[in-house]
Amino acid sequence: MQHDLLASLAARAVPFFFSLSALSASCSRGAPEPPSVDGTGGTGGHPATADATQGSTHGSGTAGEATTGAGVPGDAGPDAPEDQGDSTWRATGWLERCQVDVADEPGKALPSLRWEHCPGSAPGCTSLVVDWDAGKYPWTASPTVVRWGDGYRVGLYFEHRGERRTGVYDADGTPLAAWRYKDLEPTVPEADPMQEYCIPTVPSVGHERVWLGAQRVSVEAPGSAYLVSGYDALATASQPIPVDALSQGLYTTDDTLALSGPGPGTVNIYDRISNQAKRFGRQSGNGAPSFYEMVPVGDHALGLATLEDATSEGWIWSRQTHTVEPLLRAESPRVIADIKSDGQTLVWLEAEPYSDDGLYGASSLWTSPFAATKAALAPQERRPGPIIGYPISAAGEGFYAVYAIGENVIHVYRLSDAHHWSFTTPPELFAIQNIAHVDSREVWVWVRGGIVRQAISGLGAGDPAP
Repeated sequence: MQHDLLASLAARAVPFFFSLSALSASCSRGAPEPPSVDGTGGTGGHPATADATQGSTHGSGTAGEATTGAGVPGDAGPDAPEDQGDSTWRATGWLERCQVDVADEPGKALPSLRWEHCPGSAPGCTSLVVDWDAGKYPWTASPTVVRWGDGYRVGLYFEHRGERRTGVYDADGTPLAAWRYKDLEPTVPEADPMQEYCIPTVPSVGHERVWLGAQRVSVEAPGSAYLVSGYDALATASQPIPVDALSQGLYTTDDTLALSGPGPGTVNIYDRISNQAKRFGRQSGNGAPSFYEMVPVGDHALGLATLEDATSEGWIWSRQTHTVEPLLRAESPRVIADIKSDGQTLVWLEAEPYSDDGLYGASSLWTSPFAATKAALAPQERRPGPIIGYPISAAGEGFYAVYAIGENVIHVYRLSDAHHWSFTTPPELFAIQNIAHVDSREVWVWVRGGIVRQAISGLGAGDPAP
């Protein structure tokens, strides 16, 4: 699962952090950079948070349920539930000088997730009911999502009762666990102190485990803590893993954590099975490529590497070797503009190099049965693809969804036959920020006004591959 936390809502809670993030992202151009979310307006996308759910992070279910309302957690009724008061809280002790508390009663700490038909009543489109004081836009961060029986479990971050809060939600929309994050007072208040901020990571939900975390954003003493827990022990999770790097986004499966940053063009990948972590990417003097993100899938992770000649390739990390290697390279002058996988099929876009407007040129959609080496690839060009900027996309259960920012359209492809659909989100909910999840039933989209769920069965006949 992916979530891109600090590049989203934390912008308005931590104004100076974005200056640091922008500085850290100032590596050499080779591909469009992640668009920012400033909390004040404008269009643009959001680093995808990969998708957090790409790869082996999906369960079972049937198509079309979102259109009828079945499988939609917590369908909205005529009225919001009555406020029962806040929960009591206990300190977690995850991170020094970062107050993180866990709720004794999650159902009081967070509102339940409720859904309603989208404005305009597009077929198969539902949106999150935001009936609490959510502060400024965007109202939530990008969710993490995993299929759970006939519904979905969700990890989410938003403001509630004037505090930063996160939660893990069950398939019926009720919170299983909740946390709140508070800043501490400056240690030297009389000497023009630099405030420290305690920023959450969005709980990253999987089939068996959830990844949790907090970051202390500070000029002088930044720090972070990441934890992994089974669903039955969320309220007592207390032991951080041996990784303390700040990140600008994280992507997970049950056994792998990939952090974007903290340095320019670097990623940190942690293997839960071996309890080992390693940093990859652009570092002083080593000539390594730059990585903005690596997205775990099974025993591997995939991402774009930007080389010194400003071209981009698809690279792969392996749990067996704990190394990254090149996997895909387009024939010059074309480049690899995106690469994802659902664990069974590799899917990528080959495109003309990006231009000064931050968009790649004409693209084509390619697939191969999943392969971890160049020699094992069986690439097949399937059909013309969209024109994209920074890749905002997700893959799951035989489907691939990608955002074409110039069109403001999300394109959906069935990987078995390259059948295509497209849609956009209601303008009343503002700009698309990220594709959080796709499977054979739904596409989940993070927008400035919350979350939109689009049933693929509601998109009509679509068009077959030429």
